[in-house]
Amino acid sequence: MINLHGNQKKILEYLLNKPEGATLEDLASHLEVTKTAAKEHLLKVERLGYIAHKDSKGLVGRPKRSYFLSPEGHEAFPRQYSWLSSVLLELLAEDLGPKMVARIMKDLAKKVAGSMATRFKDKSSADLLIEITKALNELGYRAFLKQTDLRKGAILEATNCVYHSVAKEHPELCQFDVQFIEEASGFKVKLESCIARGGETCRFCIKK
Repeated sequence: MINLHGNQKKILEYLLNKPEGATLEDLASHLEVTKTAAKEHLLKVERLGYIAHKDSKGLVGRPKRSYFLSPEGHEAFPRQYSWLSSVLLELLAEDLGPKMVARIMKDLAKKVAGSMATRFKDKSSADLLIEITKALNELGYRAFLKQTDLRKGAILEATNCVYHSVAKEHPELCQFDVQFIEEASGFKVKLESCIARGGETCRFCIKK
């Protein structure tokens, strides 16, 4: 909820607890401001896509307008996805063992790469490597291409291990990274350095 006025944050917090919606009058009363002032704040958060509204006809008079949190509004609240995913990965690794977890991570990588398949299709080798690097950055890796010559072995490095704390104890999780790049590129990939194993970066050598 960056760059929101205090009252705009209060609107989102209020609507979070009002799944049935709230009227302008409700919000003005909650904020202890006039309806005109409440409307100004509503327009701001509505322009940002955080709220939506619905009009319903009453027996008499103008339709009644209710405001709700939009999906984007719900996502504006802090989430602990990284913490939750780390705990889930740790439980999987402990319960299933290295071989099964490695297989799961490979299958997951194939699925994720498959969902992006159109991005990698019909590209030159150089453009393909650039697109894979972009995809890794979207997944949180902070990746960059160090060199692009596939004959010598293209080098792609990442400075952020997305599951670093868990991978230190369960390095089989790193199968995701290698499999994702292989699936996306169609090339062979070797993990030459790994942050979870003490490396400064995760370093991938990619060859045809």
